[in-house]
Amino acid sequence: MLKVLGAVCVLLATVSGFAQLRNALQQRVAELRDCLAAVRLLQSEMNYGLLPLPRLCELAAGQIDGAVGQFWQSLAAVLQQGEPLALPEIWQQLLTAQSQNWHLLPEDLQALTELGQGLGSSGLSNQQRLLALTEQRLQRLAAEAEERRGRLARLLGGLGWCSGLLLVCLWL
Repeated sequence: MLKVLGAVCVLLATVSGFAQLRNALQQRVAELRDCLAAVRLLQSEMNYGLLPLPRLCELAAGQIDGAVGQFWQSLAAVLQQGEPLALPEIWQQLLTAQSQNWHLLPEDLQALTELGQGLGSSGLSNQQRLLALTEQRLQRLAAEAEERRGRLARLLGGLGWCSGLLLVCLWL
């Protein structure tokens, strides 16, 4: 009886472990979509609203949930405090600190880093061009992440069951 209970526990542990990997793939897709939504919001507000950057960050934080929303909330709070650092340094510090809780890959973070380096540092037309390029890049990254998630999700599910059954067979 104890062996059967142990075998069930081992099987459930491996299935759960691989489910966490599948969840990480899904989280990356969601975070990229949230970043894309923030960029689109910035684009529309820069074109039509002409709001200051701290207010834009508050709007983005209000409309985006999760870790990406927390990033925008932190950025808005720091910008409202009037920190002596320039926006690219603030952006990089916050991105580095908060990206540890994200599931984004280095190329995803590179796109966000480049956005932070150009945001607020040039004229309106250059910022609009930067946001358009960042939107295209994030769309491509999100599409690649979605395709990768779709391809690997079933594989990881199968690997969870197969590895669990293999461990159970070896153990019994």
